[in-house]
Amino acid sequence: MNFMPEKSPKKLVLTVTNHLVSDNRVHKVATTLVGMGFDVTLVGCALPSSPKLSPRDYSTRRFALLFNKGFLFYANYNIRLFFYLLYKRFDVVLSNDLDSLMAGFFASKITRAGLVYDSHEYYTELPELVDRPFVKMTWEKIESLILPRLTRCYTVCKSIADIYTQKYKVQFQVVRNLPHGKTYPEIDEQFSPPFPTSLPVILYQGAVNKGRGIEEAILAMHNVENALLVIVGGGDLLQCCK
Repeated sequence: MNFMPEKSPKKLVLTVTNHLVSDNRVHKVATTLVGMGFDVTLVGCALPSSPKLSPRDYSTRRFALLFNKGFLFYANYNIRLFFYLLYKRFDVVLSNDLDSLMAGFFASKITRAGLVYDSHEYYTELPELVDRPFVKMTWEKIESLILPRLTRCYTVCKSIADIYTQKYKVQFQVVRNLPHGKTYPEIDEQFSPPFPTSLPVILYQGAVNKGRGIEEAILAMHNVENALLVIVGGGDLLQCCK
């Protein structure tokens, strides 16, 4: 897939359904596209508890929505996003995950702009959906209506790419989500983390949700000697522990 702009900067809109603050994957994509010469706008939503955004090398837009979760949240977001795209001048919309794809798909058809789909995971098999048959069926229906009509798609690994390619006869490319290499200075001796450092630390940092291997990591620690597992983040599993 060649997304390189030609002479004048191409206007590209990235869409996600979160508050943008902690989505490091999408931030890396946006920053990379800026470095390639695109004029990037990242669009998400502003929840009542959303932290303030720090300055970035690209534009951002967050919608204030009437609903904060469930079907009405996704419907409200996609309607707002559809009309935003309809009246905004752009060349490409990059829809991140199935929950922001509907607005991008229909807006790109009307405006004749390009559409790229970035599937961060095998969406319809998310742990949050597998035990909710009606919700899962709804997302599967949306997916089956749109994905066969797409031509520019990528996902995070070959196994998911193969599933989508076989299921919808659309070629999915793979763009892996890897951290930037960085050398850190020595830690100030006066800095004291809120956990013991006398043992090697195994750090999990990210969303603390079901299906991310956290339960398995905790069980595996029974077979790991002289090490400490530290979980940093927030999510549904922490709520269950309260």
